[in-house]
This record gives sequence, C-alpha cells and structure tokens, in this order.
Amino acid sequence: MAEDGMLLNFSLDDTIITPQQRFKGGTWKDRLVAKKIAVKRQKKGGQGGGSGEAKGNNAYNPNRIEVSVGQRPAKRQRVDNGDFKPATKPGSGATTGNKEQVDRKATGDRQVISSLFTYNPSAKTAATTTDETARDGDTSEPAKPSNAPLVDGIDTFTSLGLSPNLAAHLLTKLHLKTPTAIQKSSIPQLLKQGHDAFVQAQTGSGKTLAYLLPIVEQLMRISSHNKEKKYSGFHRESGLFAIVLAPTRELCKQISVVLDGLLRCAHWIVAGTVIGGEKKKSEKARLRKGLNILVATPGRLADHLENTKVLDVSNVRWLVLDEGDRLMDLGFEEEIQGIIKKLDQRQKPTNIQELPTKRSTILCSATLKMNVQRLGEISLKDAIHVQAEPTDEDDDVSKEDRSKQTEFLAPAQLKQSYAVAAAKLRLVTLTALLKRTFARKGSVMKAIIFVSCADSVDFHYEVFTRRENNEELPDADDDKQPTNLHGTFATATAFSNPSNTVILHKLHGSLPQHVRTATLSAFAKQKDTSVLICTDVAARGLDLPNVDFVIEYDPAFCSDDHLHRIGRTARLGRDGRALIFLLPGNEEGYVDILKSSYREGSNNAVARNDANEILKRGFGGNSESTSKGWEEKATEWQLDIERWALENPTILEMARRAYQSHIRAYATHIAAERHMFNIKDLHLGHLAKSFALRDRPAKINVPGLRPGKDDTKKSFKADRKAVSGEKRKASAHDDNPSTTDAAEGRRKMQQKLREHMAGASEFNLA
Repeated sequence: MAEDGMLLNFSLDDTIITPQQRFKGGTWKDRLVAKKIAVKRQKKGGQGGGSGEAKGNNAYNPNRIEVSVGQRPAKRQRVDNGDFKPATKPGSGATTGNKEQVDRKATGDRQVISSLFTYNPSAKTAATTTDETARDGDTSEPAKPSNAPLVDGIDTFTSLGLSPNLAAHLLTKLHLKTPTAIQKSSIPQLLKQGHDAFVQAQTGSGKTLAYLLPIVEQLMRISSHNKEKKYSGFHRESGLFAIVLAPTRELCKQISVVLDGLLRCAHWIVAGTVIGGEKKKSEKARLRKGLNILVATPGRLADHLENTKVLDVSNVRWLVLDEGDRLMDLGFEEEIQGIIKKLDQRQKPTNIQELPTKRSTILCSATLKMNVQRLGEISLKDAIHVQAEPTDEDDDVSKEDRSKQTEFLAPAQLKQSYAVAAAKLRLVTLTALLKRTFARKGSVMKAIIFVSCADSVDFHYEVFTRRENNEELPDADDDKQPTNLHGTFATATAFSNPSNTVILHKLHGSLPQHVRTATLSAFAKQKDTSVLICTDVAARGLDLPNVDFVIEYDPAFCSDDHLHRIGRTARLGRDGRALIFLLPGNEEGYVDILKSSYREGSNNAVARNDANEILKRGFGGNSESTSKGWEEKATEWQLDIERWALENPTILEMARRAYQSHIRAYATHIAAERHMFNIKDLHLGHLAKSFALRDRPAKINVPGLRPGKDDTKKSFKADRKAVSGEKRKASAHDDNPSTTDAAEGRRKMQQKLREHMAGASEFNLA
C-alpha cells in the first residue's frame, strides 16, 4: 500500500447513512422513553421528509450496525424535569429543535414530557365521588349530630343542680343555652362529694365544661357559706382547692381560657396555670400570691411540688386528669404517680366550712385503652363510669348499639373522604385541593392541615407563602390581623386569590412556647380566611372556632390520633368535613378504619376523591373548556417549585430535612397498622418529588430501610477515602501515636453527635 491506513473490507448498502443517537445519563426508564421517542420521530421523518430513496429502507433497526461517516452524532438536549428531548442537525432528514417545538404546539402535543404523570401506580379502589361532591360531602341525607346541645331552655342547667346565677351567666355571657349529652350525665354525678369518676365522652362534646362546672359550682357554694361564718370570706389566699392536669401546653391554655370565662360571675375565685416553656420565676410569684384553681402540665407541676415551698396543696379536694390516654402516651405515668402520692401525704384538715374531707379524682378520656385502665388503677378508687346517655344522642339507637357506646367514634355529622394520590403527585394535589377549596369566598372559613413532623411543617409553610413572579397579594387589614412578631403566619400565595385572601399559620412543638401560644391565639382570632399547618401538637382537645375542613396530608400514627385530628371540626353539633391523603396500594386498606369510625348501621359514607379530578379542578377550572392543559399547568408549577428550591440553598436543605424526617415519622406507625404503612413499600425517588427534590438524598438513616446499590457504593467509597486519609495522617504522625488516637476519638465523637442531633426533635408533640 502506498499510503498508511486501513482497508475496510465490507460493503455498504446504497442507502443514506444517518447518525444514531446514544443516550447517556439519567435513569434507565428515562433513556428508554427518550429512545422510543427518537425511533418514532425517525420513522415519521423517513415517511414524510428526507430523500425519496430513503423512504422505507432507512427505517431504524436496533439489530443493525450503522456507521457514521464524516459527521459527529447530534447532541441531546435536557429539559427542566430531567427527561431527554432528542435534537437533530439541519439536513439530517428531520426538523430542527425550534421548528419541532412550534409543530408540537400547533398539533396540541405537550412541549415538556412530564415525569409527574408517568410510571405512577394505579389505585385499587374505584372513585365514588368527584371533588365537587366531596366539597359538600356525600349526597346522602345528613346524619343527626351526635355531640350537639340538647333541647332549648334555661331551666335545663338549673335542673342539673347548678345555681341560677351560674346558669344565667352561661346563657347571657357564654351564650350556652342548653347542656350537651355528656354534660347532662356528668354534672349531677360530679356534684356529689367524695366520688371518683371516669368520664368518657366523644371529642367535641363539651367535656371541659362537664368537669369545670361542678367544681366552680361547689366553690361558689363554699364561698357563699363561709361569708356568713366567722371565717373571713373567700379569696385567693384561702388555698388551692382544685388541680387540672392536661398533656399539652396548648390544651392547658385553652382550659384556662374557658375557666376564666366561667369565673367572671365569681371574680373572687382565682385560677392560674403552670406549664413548661415559661419562666419558673413568674410562676412562683403567681403561686405566692395565691390560686384557688390550678391548670398545669404534669412535668411542671411535679417540679413545683418538689422545689417550690410556697405551693400548698393541703386543701386540694379535686384532681382532674384530662385526656388520660394522651397523658400515658407521652410518658407521664411516673410524674402522675408522684403527684398523687404527694397530694395524699400533704392533705390536712381545714377550718373551711363545707369543704369535702375526701379528695375526688376525675379521669377524662375518649377511649378505654389499656394505658387508660392503668391510669385509672393509679388514680381512681371506687370510681363511677360516666358517659352520655344513648337516648340523649339518638332516639333510634338499638339495644345492641347501646352496648358499643364505649367505643371512640367520630361525630355523626362529620363527613369523611379520602384521596388516593401517587407519591409524585402529593404536593401538586394538595395545592390543587387548596386552590379549589378557597376559590370563592365563604365556602370554607378555616382549615387545618396535619403533617407528621416539624421539618415538614416548615418546608410546606415556605412553599405556600413564597412570592410567585413578584406578585403581591393584598394583605389582611391591620385592624383584623394580629401583629406577626414571630413570622409564623403570612399570606398563602400558592392558593390565595385577590377575591379571597388566605392567611397561612404554622405550629409545631419545636417552636418556643410563647411563639406557639401567640400563633394559636392569632389563628383562633383571625377574622379572615385562614389555614393552620401543624403537627399533632394541635390534634388534642383544642376548640378552635370556625374550623370547617381538616386535611390529613400525612396519616396519623394510630387510628385514635386520626379521630382526635378530625375532631377539630364538627364540634358541638356543627357540620364539618375531613379528607385524608393515601398512597396507592396497601395504604388504601386504611379506608376500612375510616368506615369503622362511625356507629354501626349509620348511613355515613366515606367518599373517595379522584386525584386527577382534584388536579383538573384546581389547575384547570370548572368548565371543560378551561380545564384543558391541567397536566401542563400542574407540571409547570412543580418544576417552578423545584427550580426555586435549587436556586435557594436554604430551601433545598429544608426540603431534604423535611424529606428525611417524613420517612422517619412514617416508620413510627403502630404495629397493628404497619402492614398498611410499610416503609419498604415507599418509592423513595417518587416521594422526593413531593418535597421539590429532583433526586432523593444520597443517604437516609432510617431503621428498617435497606440502602440501595448507589448508597452502598457511595458509603463504601467514603469509608475507603476516610481510611486512606487516616492512614496518611498516621504515617505523618508515626512519632506521636497519641495524636492519631486523639484525632480518631474526636472524629467518632463528632459523628455520634451529628447522628443524635439529626433526629433529636423531629416531632416534639408535648
């Protein structure tokens, strides 16, 4: 050969040789989708474009080897959501990228290949209702309220044994005309002296007044009797007569507010609170001045009994344990045992006339679980069981159903529904639901969104309150909105509109106590449409006015917590509705628990919302003409959130922490329900999408979760680098081995501290 080179000894067909794309990067599913799209376009180009000879002969054959001569393969372009969009060079027989985009718009095809609506698991249950019917509840006849006040008449409270002054105060100042069923059953029993009682009542049925009214009535009688005797009247220095224990600080504050309202007709009786998170110095000053009724959390009261000498409990004759099941769940058994022991030891005879000689203990709970029975054994002696009479709640209750009244049930007038949304669609579905809920003013006044952990509350609060495209929505009037000193409420830009401004509040246990109190007060007093996104810190006992809708974005850790959550609405006979988000698959078995929360034989139905219908109405509108393109709008909103998170490192870190905390919280479901909420069934990549993450974090420290291959490789490489680095340090300090040992000890200690601090205060319920 005259020239150096290589002779290719094979023949080629007389067809035009086209460059073939190679797709690299991304997941195998993304590459497969991009490859199929490229093949389809090449077939269309061969049939309608290019040279006539190539038609039919130049079709793509994956088993055929083609050689590219004289030009490089075309590069691929990446779109925002990570999917590939093939690009071709001019003259290769296909259209250019810009012309292709114009043609796709003209034909109505999507410009962006959405990854939100692909490879999602399908739901097992069939849709039974639309979003429109879910807004108004099911179409069946509304059930009779199970926690409403009884027949009208001022004489009903007096007939229960209350004084005319107190009954008139309830009517004129507190606007309470008639008692509820549990109040009718408990007040006459608790007015009897020397009896312990277990009060079991449905959530939202007026249980707080059921035990406060008898205590206030008896103190009023004692004060009026002693004014006529040699004893110098009745005032705050007369002594502490009643203690009310509640599991959370928020519930203590609420009980204190209700008690202050009652005592306006008896201003000489003084009540106060001692709770965790506040200054003990100010609490000691309050105790030194004197209190007649004390509302406290168990931990702080036990501390004062041990260390505060001015706290005199020798005259305590009433002890109330409210939300007994929650007291035990939060681990207050030891504190309560110590409190009861000290009350027994320090009780002394008194010269106050009409004061009972024996202390009465009242245990209140909605359930009769084993831990409640354990608490009853600790605190109660020869107790009577008080519950609402079935005939007072519903005249149509059969004898068989009366034996089941001890069950913890949802209010009959509460309308429950559920939405089955894939993991990738959770965030956009929640946004669409809120958009639809607050589309017009007056449909819903206040709503509560429950999530599983504090990090998730902070993340979603930032997502829903961020300014979109520098758009400024009108804020609430200054005279209507409380001063936002702590940054815990703002305008919800994600689902507000100029005709219905929505104020979003956040609440969780990691906030300081004064911030929690101020936020809860602001939400309760808010006169504009508002939403509270919170953890289970607001799930128990709180009576928040005008709450029409409860959304469980993350299912509760047990069915009892679910009933307490939805009990924030439909209180005292008012209507309400609740919706829970479930993942397709095993989580749909939770529907049976939703159905079992009603009385057997009732006509209450649990409706299913279709996630696509929620998205269509939230991002598309009502009519069919305006609802077109809702997938593109939902995808664009999701991509905008992801871009926003990528551009803000603080938000990105917040999203990662929320994602990891959510998975840890998911692993804490009780054993009886873990077959429905199995952490191994989670698709971690899809779930990351609902936290505005395009890829899930590399390492997730969750017990019971097996790491993937990529995680194992990264961990192995990291360990190998660490070992090699330590070897280099050791070789550099061979003359001083103690230096290497000290550095190794410091490294291990720092690593352990980081592991412990990462999940130290995720839930913070108390």
